Amino acid sequence: MIKNTKTQIIFIICVFAFNVTYSDNSEEVPRFVLALGRFHPLILHLPIGALLLTFFLDVMGRIRKNYPKTTIKYALGFSSFFSILACALGYFLSLEGGYSEAVLDIHFWTGIASAILITMLFLLADKKGKLIKQLFFPFFVITLVLISVAGHFGSVLTHGDNFITEHIKPLPKAKTITHIDSLNMYEDVVLKIFDDKCIQCHNTSKRKGELALHTKESILKGGESGDVIMLGNANKSMLYKHILLPITDDKHMPPEGKPQLTKDEIWLIEYWLNKSKKFNTKVVAMPKSDTLNKLLNTYLVFNKKKIKEASLSDIQTVESAGFLVRKLVPNQPELWVKFNTDSITKKAVKALSKLKEQIVELDLSNSALSDAMASEIKKLKNLEKLDLSNSQITNKTLSYLKDLKTLKTLNLVNTAVNEKDLEHLLSSNKIDNIYVWKTSITKTEAEQIQNKFKINLNNGIAQGFVEITHLKAPTLLTKNTLFTDTISIRLDSKLKATKIFYMLDGTEPDSTALVYKTPILIDTTTSIAIKAYKEGWLPSKTIKTDFIKVNHKVVDFNILHNPEKQYFGPKKLFDFKLGSENFKDEKWNGYLGNDLNATIDLGDKKTVNAISVNCLGRSRDWIMFPKSIQVFASSNKTSGFKLVGSLSIKEDEKNDSTKIKQFMVKMPKPTEAQYFKVVAKNPKTLPKWHEGSGNPPWIFVDEVIIW
Repeated sequence: MIKNTKTQIIFIICVFAFNVTYSDNSEEVPRFVLALGRFHPLILHLPIGALLLTFFLDVMGRIRKNYPKTTIKYALGFSSFFSILACALGYFLSLEGGYSEAVLDIHFWTGIASAILITMLFLLADKKGKLIKQLFFPFFVITLVLISVAGHFGSVLTHGDNFITEHIKPLPKAKTITHIDSLNMYEDVVLKIFDDKCIQCHNTSKRKGELALHTKESILKGGESGDVIMLGNANKSMLYKHILLPITDDKHMPPEGKPQLTKDEIWLIEYWLNKSKKFNTKVVAMPKSDTLNKLLNTYLVFNKKKIKEASLSDIQTVESAGFLVRKLVPNQPELWVKFNTDSITKKAVKALSKLKEQIVELDLSNSALSDAMASEIKKLKNLEKLDLSNSQITNKTLSYLKDLKTLKTLNLVNTAVNEKDLEHLLSSNKIDNIYVWKTSITKTEAEQIQNKFKINLNNGIAQGFVEITHLKAPTLLTKNTLFTDTISIRLDSKLKATKIFYMLDGTEPDSTALVYKTPILIDTTTSIAIKAYKEGWLPSKTIKTDFIKVNHKVVDFNILHNPEKQYFGPKKLFDFKLGSENFKDEKWNGYLGNDLNATIDLGDKKTVNAISVNCLGRSRDWIMFPKSIQVFASSNKTSGFKLVGSLSIKEDEKNDSTKIKQFMVKMPKPTEAQYFKVVAKNPKTLPKWHEGSGNPPWIFVDEVIIW
């Protein structure tokens, strides 16, 4: 640490004499000087952090009447030394050029002033006297204000004019552009790409290579190497050529470490340069291209309410209440929700309020929904499509729907609504399509309502809702699908006079198949297919389920890596209970970044032909399938394991749906052993297409079966 004034003054004079020498007498700055300048952003945080800590110690010392004078002195000495060093390195960095001189001068001189004030605080810390003690604290505050100003202008140099205020100011209202032909190729597309990926280094205050890309004028002005674009020829445009350079090339844009342009963004810039006769060409004047139309959909701006993304916990709450939740469009917040279990309750419907902003389409058809439950629907303020067919609602529910001003499609097929209350609803709500087949509304009344309110009122079989006439599929009451001896399969249907037909070979059941009357007893692996029939209804969809007889029971096992605490329960791997699509159903073992590594004891030597592992895939929750599964066998519990089978697993392309798969590892030949080791390899990092790319994924396993 610098201990006296004389040493500090000599140090400052030497540093700036060195700087002035290079700036005044060198046509080209030595590379080692520029290299030192790159340490400026690293070093400048040391005095800032130390100074804030020192200020905190100063304030606390005054409050607690226990002033740490020596600590304050040394900390200010540390801040003084590194603030002077930061000034010197900052000067070296400025020699690279490409910065606004006006902003650079303010940052430079406020930085030097801050270093001088910190040094003065260091010198005053040792002095005695009442006046000095009184001045020390306000002087300290002034120093903090000045270093904040210097920091602000530093951020302007590095990140642009509005870096600090960007998210404080409200977003400007985007002009509505609903048709691709209305887009201005530069203003509405290319400039947005530049703003996202390039303008951070090429703006008013920071002009790398003397180039700014924030306005038409600055782009046409070019940079230190001349013009950067040539309309009509992308390959002769320096800007485009630099984008295509290898990322390791010093001239590649954007530089390595910055967010890179996507293939689509590069294609759009190339198309703009090649097909534009003038800078502000509109899409309508450009040659037609299917690829162009596809990519430009992203840049359309609709005048609609912005919906925030639903949280994962809220989606899981609704799914746990018995609903399927799917995105209408990938990477957009709008959701389609359908009730998918046997019996609905008011509590379940109330759970929908968790997604009151995101639910755009809601399907409550074929459920026992009542008026009391339906009152909760009015909270869904962005609902556009609602299916209440084959439910128990009456006209009372229509009164709740008056609050749904965004509703465009309503299905009331086979419900107890009438013409009077429907008219009352339409007098306050504009609903484009309503389906009222199998209600008390006659064909004549339907025509009158349609003409009066200028809507599409369907009183026949509803196009787009053909599934409403189908029976609901039978319920499989037997939950366990794995067994070792025999198992009894029980089925049920909620509607009276419904017949359930089934086949035990997995083929499609028809009216000539076996009729379910009593529980079905099986003692071998069986694929059962079930279907419901009822007079006056279309048959239900077919439900197929595999009941698997497990040849060998696990006597004991050992897990190398325990599952994560919230999904912990190694016994779940061998409990004959398969998990559902809800990974929080307490039947799954979850591993974050780790492999499943289980050593299994069969009690004595057994002949094994295959081992299967049941896995869950749900990419939106970072749950991926294992990249491979390996099986080892040994006659010894702790050693001598040899590879007897393996399976490589190729992850499906991006898919937000939930999948459960049973991965089977077949032995090339039957293996006789007492101990088997099963290793399901975690992919370790999420794939490039995933939003969490580079982070460790989860793997979820719920049952290991030995055949």
